[in-house]
Amino acid sequence: MNMSKIIKVSGLSVLTVTMLHATNGDNMIGVGTQSRAMGGIGVGIGVGTDSVFRNPAWIVDLQGFNASFGATAFMPDVQAKVGPIPMAGNGEAGDSKADFSIIPSVSHSDHINEDLAYGVGMFGVSGMGADYRNADPNKGLANMRTSLQYMRFVPSISYKFDNLRFGAGLSLAYGSLNLSALTPNNPMDPTQGYAQRGGGVSEDYGVGGQVGIGYYVMPGLTLGAYYQTMIKTKYEDVFDFNNDGVYEDLELSQPAEAGIGIGYSDSYYGYTVSFDYRRIFWSDADGYDAFQWDDQDVFAVGAAYQVNGDFVIRAGYNYAKSPLHNKTFKASTVAGVPFGGFNVAYFNTLGFPAYSDSHFTAGLSYELTKTTGFDLAYVYAPEVTEKQAATMMTPALEASNQQTSVSATLRFKF
Repeated sequence: MNMSKIIKVSGLSVLTVTMLHATNGDNMIGVGTQSRAMGGIGVGIGVGTDSVFRNPAWIVDLQGFNASFGATAFMPDVQAKVGPIPMAGNGEAGDSKADFSIIPSVSHSDHINEDLAYGVGMFGVSGMGADYRNADPNKGLANMRTSLQYMRFVPSISYKFDNLRFGAGLSLAYGSLNLSALTPNNPMDPTQGYAQRGGGVSEDYGVGGQVGIGYYVMPGLTLGAYYQTMIKTKYEDVFDFNNDGVYEDLELSQPAEAGIGIGYSDSYYGYTVSFDYRRIFWSDADGYDAFQWDDQDVFAVGAAYQVNGDFVIRAGYNYAKSPLHNKTFKASTVAGVPFGGFNVAYFNTLGFPAYSDSHFTAGLSYELTKTTGFDLAYVYAPEVTEKQAATMMTPALEASNQQTSVSATLRFKF
């Protein structure tokens, strides 16, 4: 591979950034504050109006008119290093400037009749990346700045029949992708200037669906399952992937996922425990398959304790091995363009720092009045580092990712 391609790939290497959440892959571990405080659970037990997203079957168990307005402040700490670069110097290391973002969460539910309810929600659900705007464009990080933002508007309906709960909904999705990178026209001679490889912001919309089921085995003990379809999105003229002066279209679809869960609530002693297992099908999703992401098995456990009538404390843990962990990448085709194994490795290692595996979570809920409540959650994902060894023709690659986030929600019930 020639050096122009080595350097050029770094322009792609941060496909997403503004919404780098505490993540399973590049998906949030949970969209609502109560769910995030309890490890991202919500399949086997309800998590308020945010059940609209995870398992809509539980919406019908909410009483009256409910509305939640929340946000997550996300603070990632991402670093990358390229080099030494064969025949071109010692490479470059840098800290991503994408170190703070706000992710919204708004949801509402109400009953149509005693057995039928509806819910709607709008959530930031996915995204990732980095920002190396101060990097030297003649070195490995290529002055790259990129951003993916992915949001869903989810109208759902829920029905109960005896001990069974059924739910279904649409996912109306919006994605925005921006790639920016300066790469040298001649990597061996910086005086020949640089070219901008990014095509600017590209947007697309997609539609998917989801179904869920819940079952009361006995008072307090519940089982649940759900499935979300893949949502296809395509970003037109987003980046010049092969340095031919033409911007290619990139298909990057949100993957399908499925899960099962179990929960138990003891009203006498005031505690709730829940466990979910989810499978995210990255290897079948457009774009992610080309970049050779593995499917993820997600394990989430959460607990809550009712201290008194107004105060609840929560804790949880979420684990999923990174879809990029310890991979050896092969040549692929991206956006219709042949992409070498090093290019794929470069993109994943530096641009999609989806390395987080363990997430430790905690939070609380407090009822301010009879109609108003407040939720708070804290999520910490310890630093994880991934490396690609150097070869005779390609430099070593290294990147690390540590994540911290705080979520808050104000709830209303009438």
